[in-house]
Amino acid sequence: MYTNRITKSWDAVRQVELSDTTRGFYNLYDWNVGVSANTTLYGFYKPLPFLFGKKVMMFRHVFKPSVSFSYAPDFTAPHYGYVKAYDRIDASGNVERVSYSPYAAGIFGYPSSTKQGTVTFNMSNNLEMKVRSDKDSTGVKKISLIDELGASLSYNLAAKERPWSDLSTRIRLKLTKSYTLSLAAVFATYAYVFNSQGQVVTGNRTEWSYGRFGRFQGMSQNLSYTFDNNTWKKLKSLFRKGGSNDFASGNDKREEEKSEKPSDANIDPTLRDLDKKGQKVKQNAKVDRDGYMAFSMPWSLTISYGVTMYENRKRPINTRRMRYPYGFTQTLNASGFLRIADGWNISFSTGYDFNFHQLSMTTASISRDLHCFEMSCSVVLRPYSSFNFTIRAKANELADALKWDKRSSYSTNVEWY
Repeated sequence: MYTNRITKSWDAVRQVELSDTTRGFYNLYDWNVGVSANTTLYGFYKPLPFLFGKKVMMFRHVFKPSVSFSYAPDFTAPHYGYVKAYDRIDASGNVERVSYSPYAAGIFGYPSSTKQGTVTFNMSNNLEMKVRSDKDSTGVKKISLIDELGASLSYNLAAKERPWSDLSTRIRLKLTKSYTLSLAAVFATYAYVFNSQGQVVTGNRTEWSYGRFGRFQGMSQNLSYTFDNNTWKKLKSLFRKGGSNDFASGNDKREEEKSEKPSDANIDPTLRDLDKKGQKVKQNAKVDRDGYMAFSMPWSLTISYGVTMYENRKRPINTRRMRYPYGFTQTLNASGFLRIADGWNISFSTGYDFNFHQLSMTTASISRDLHCFEMSCSVVLRPYSSFNFTIRAKANELADALKWDKRSSYSTNVEWY
């Protein structure tokens, strides 16, 4: 509810825009409606033994289709009164229609969305296999063949041309217990055509009308793996008979997991172990087989490889298929951290771009937890050099008041001191 509105008009004699403010109570509103329906269908197939062997018991297919509809009217229509217009006539007699809203200066704005009417179709599939297993206590093991295979497409009832959206597809595969491969791709619905100037533009005919599937526009995927302290322990256990532990106590593994919790990673142990009475909680130090204190320096290193496939519109189009050739971009990234002592953390990140044959943004930082304060220093090594040193209070209420910053210059000439 606004208490005023501004009506505009054009003064052809003085060639100026006039504004008239009227007082009153003016109510603005908008509305929309939506409805959706979905279901789940199950299919089972028991294969014959000679096809997949006796261990394969059953295949299960889960199909989840859904359809939704949403509608909103055109709030810029004249009968709503949210958008008005006047004729501006210049000195030469040219007439121009100017649209405006009497409520444009209002603090909450005004409903300005045009007509919308969209029908969205979506489907999702899941495929699993049940096999006999001697390792599982139940004697049965489920294997995910396709964790999800889905697609979505929509139709815009309010669009005057090209009402169909692009087809979005996705697939997710559980390759191992700790790694899932996810892929997503988009297929364009409407085909390329040449306009009157010989330029390639998106036409109004679908790829389906030409007997072709949607135009593949590309995809991107990132594969990563993280190495840490436990990685080497797992590798050692594969070659060690009986899987014996390096530590004397059987509770050492559990104690190590507790000591490496993220919440305790940056806290000084002297301050962390103080109880409510101000006394330090006594604990037995972990020792190795030879009786020495166990060495522990938590670290992690994440290596990721990213590849992107895209339409290379810089190259000529295939006039027979009306397809652009595809291009690829590849990147290799690495990031990690090293905790040299309780409360001391070192982290870094870098990467390599195979297209430009150079390192990407490379940074390194070191931080120290000072209980009530925290100290950090970060350095950018590439593609430009800079640094930032900060000491500030950890409390949010004091972080902006109790702090000291030292930064390098933003210019190309780095001022280190």
